[in-house]
Amino acid sequence: MAAVSSLERNFVYDPFAVDVMRDPYPYYKVLREKYPLYWIEKYGAWAISRYQDILKILTDPRAHLTTTEGTLMSPSMMRRKNGGIVPPPRLNPLDIFPNMPSPYYEQIRQSAIAPLRPHAVAGLEDFIRARVRQRLEELIARGRFNATVEFGGYVASGTTCRLAGLPLDQAPRLLELVNRSTSRNPEKGGFTDDYQEVSKQLFGLLADLSRSRRKAGADGSNRMVDGLLNLEFEGRRLTDDEVAAELVSIIVGATETLPKVVGAGLLELWRHPDQRAEVLADLKTNARIAFEEMLRYGAPAQWFTRTVVDRPYQLREYTLMPGDRLIIIYASANRDERVFEKADQFIWNRPMEEHLAFGYGMHFCVGVHVARLEGRIMLEELLRRIPAYEVDEPNARRVISDFQLGWMEVPLIVK
Repeated sequence: MAAVSSLERNFVYDPFAVDVMRDPYPYYKVLREKYPLYWIEKYGAWAISRYQDILKILTDPRAHLTTTEGTLMSPSMMRRKNGGIVPPPRLNPLDIFPNMPSPYYEQIRQSAIAPLRPHAVAGLEDFIRARVRQRLEELIARGRFNATVEFGGYVASGTTCRLAGLPLDQAPRLLELVNRSTSRNPEKGGFTDDYQEVSKQLFGLLADLSRSRRKAGADGSNRMVDGLLNLEFEGRRLTDDEVAAELVSIIVGATETLPKVVGAGLLELWRHPDQRAEVLADLKTNARIAFEEMLRYGAPAQWFTRTVVDRPYQLREYTLMPGDRLIIIYASANRDERVFEKADQFIWNRPMEEHLAFGYGMHFCVGVHVARLEGRIMLEELLRRIPAYEVDEPNARRVISDFQLGWMEVPLIVK
């Protein structure tokens, strides 16, 4: 009989507990094995941790879920019980599109994502590759750099500026504001004390962008911002503040997430020199494959929330009632041993049909095509230029977070 660990013996899962935020993966393993649906009374929430259960609830039309309470609820929001009454969508002023139900969600999303569609994204390859190469020349000359922020963040913020129509010289400021606005309180979860001020600055930057495009006539030359400005929503046009709020939802994800994937992936390839050698054997082919494993293994987003609405729903032996919140743990699903063999190991060419790093269903990530293009190019170019890089692992730093857990500092040494 296998020994029962102290974690299992005294098991309590709370996504905002310090030990969970510091390293949630042992908790996810216990959840998957012992408590695939885990009720957290103080939040009125079910934590769902297995791949197939998550897939089922996100695709079953009988599972009536809504995001009007939010897709990423803070501890204070979670502690406020809804009494089974789910709020309607906020239409005026308009809430951010991830919090909107169908058909509003699709209407707003479609108005902004023209530059994120596959054909448009393919046209970014030369820009991204040139920016990656230029940055590598600068960083290699220094001999040491942070692969997450100084490399991945630099590239991602520049691409985001290109997509949103911001001047490229705004990329450093955008990266700083995004990283600060998404930092989490390491002691109790939720936002940090300076969140309001930093968010105000980020919001102001994008509201100014909206005003400038409106003044220029919003003629469609900036397809993301102009698409939102020209949207007819409930018989009216969006205000500049509403446009800025929708842009924040897209721009934060485009700027903040990918660098952590790249940092984590480069760390794993350094930890497994045999795998790095195999990737290097045919970079053009293998970088794309390896990046998918980086996404499965190292995607930083841990979970998103939904709320059951309208009617009860049966999942396994449990009945989910209207008003119940769901904490859908994508990061756990990507480590589910029932789907991925040796799931807690990084295997660059792992056979897999589909991971959940980009979510699933209606809320599938809008930036999926950009992320895959950027990640492949960054991996190709860095390994081509610095195939024997080292990592100063004792000085690597992983953030403590209830949401975007990942390596914020991966000190890479040029060899």
